[in-house]
Amino acid sequence: MKVCSECGKEKEKEEFSKNKNSKDGLSYWCKVCCKEYYKNNGDKRKEYLKNNKDRIKEYNEKNKDKIKDKKKEYYENNKDKIKDKKKEYNENNKDRRKKYYENNRDKKREWGKKYYENNKDKIKEYGKEYRRDNKDRIRDYYENNGDKKRKYSREWYRDNIDKTREHFKSPAQYNILAHQISYAEPTRRDPENEELLQVKCTYCGKWFNPTIRSTRNRIAALEGKGSGEQRLYCSDDCKNNCSIYGQIKYPKYYKKDYNREVQSELRDLVFERDEWTCIKCGETVGLQCHHIEGIQWNPIESADIDICVTFCVKCHEEAHKDKGCRYYDLQCRN
Repeated sequence: MKVCSECGKEKEKEEFSKNKNSKDGLSYWCKVCCKEYYKNNGDKRKEYLKNNKDRIKEYNEKNKDKIKDKKKEYYENNKDKIKDKKKEYNENNKDRRKKYYENNRDKKREWGKKYYENNKDKIKEYGKEYRRDNKDRIRDYYENNGDKKRKYSREWYRDNIDKTREHFKSPAQYNILAHQISYAEPTRRDPENEELLQVKCTYCGKWFNPTIRSTRNRIAALEGKGSGEQRLYCSDDCKNNCSIYGQIKYPKYYKKDYNREVQSELRDLVFERDEWTCIKCGETVGLQCHHIEGIQWNPIESADIDICVTFCVKCHEEAHKDKGCRYYDLQCRN
């Protein structure tokens, strides 16, 4: 037990903060009295801090390691307590925090950029460790919040079109996109900046830095999602000189032919042999030549009249309803 020198009450030792300068290692005032004092004398403390900025700065610089160690030790010993306090504070001060962020957006961004530049390696290592240790948590989050994230990203892109365009015009990052394209394109790190991606030009073979947009378009084309091949070129001259750039496989109004119709000479020979009549129903109008064995099973003898017969349209359709002889099975997909 110990007596507080401010309120004069006898209290448990746990109700006193630590103080190394005192004999018993505890402060003279209890925690309640200290709290009341700080509440009632906030202006005085602010004045003191203003008047002694240089003095406090000097002390902090001289005792950096000491202060860091103390903070670490306190954090490790009071993790749950700190988290609970943070949650409680955030819940009780939502509006206040929102106003602060709105009024200090630029300030916080500048601070964030500076911190990132000074602690790049530290942030990367922390990110790797976190992703490695929380794979299930991250996966569950994306599964439960997929629609929410997509909606947010759409809204953000819509509200920041100019920013988005600038972003897609910037050079592609090696760590983000190289593994998605390296199986189809030669890739390497930029010798001048190892964070950037370099690929070889399709026409001249020169190494260059592709933009994020062009790289993503190429990846989409390789996955069969985009239109065309979306090849990568280092300049407009290479694009214009390349024989395959901008070529259309199937021009406008071109209809791809899936039919494997027999040669006209073979058809006439079969009709003559069968006396220009359907061998099934005896029809003499709208005749067609049918292979008994499909071309894909017997391509060598496909022009032999002995494996061909004459059918009318109706009988021919009936014959092609059998499995293995359906029109779908005989389509040319090359």
